[in-house]
Amino acid sequence: MYEIYQKSFVGGENAGFTLIELLVVVLIIGILAATALPQYEKAVEKSRSVEALANLRNLVQSMQLYKMANGQVAQSLEELDVIPNGEKIDEKTIRLKNFSYYIKVQPNTQEGFEAVAIRNGADSSAIRNYYIYYNYIGQMNCVSKSEESKIPCMALCGNSWFLVGENGFNYCVIK
Repeated sequence: MYEIYQKSFVGGENAGFTLIELLVVVLIIGILAATALPQYEKAVEKSRSVEALANLRNLVQSMQLYKMANGQVAQSLEELDVIPNGEKIDEKTIRLKNFSYYIKVQPNTQEGFEAVAIRNGADSSAIRNYYIYYNYIGQMNCVSKSEESKIPCMALCGNSWFLVGENGFNYCVIK
């Protein structure tokens, strides 16, 4: 009644792919995956660093609003209106999936503060050895502990320059 059309090859009526052809296809797919996966991981880490920067900026703005309203900086995150939603570690630290955020009030004064976003799991991957901080003078920086961890910092800093600190860490100013 109905016949299924299948092309015949020389050497047999219904010959399929040879083992060599299948191995070549698997090899090509493996090479493509091996080159694409590191680039994918870098792109994901860049997006996580941008998310951390947004959360940190919200935290800094919340601290500044509290300071304007009360004449001093908040001593804990609970006093702020906007804080990241995550696991509370202590009164000044919150842990989210990818970053932990904390505030530090400048000693002997109620006017200055520092806010930091530290990448969780920093010891498990070289690309994760970085953190973002807002310092006492109102400057946002990204600090990397290795050459590979400069990638997310470069995404945040753009074409701004990198400095090597006394401790060997690289840092740049986020605009």
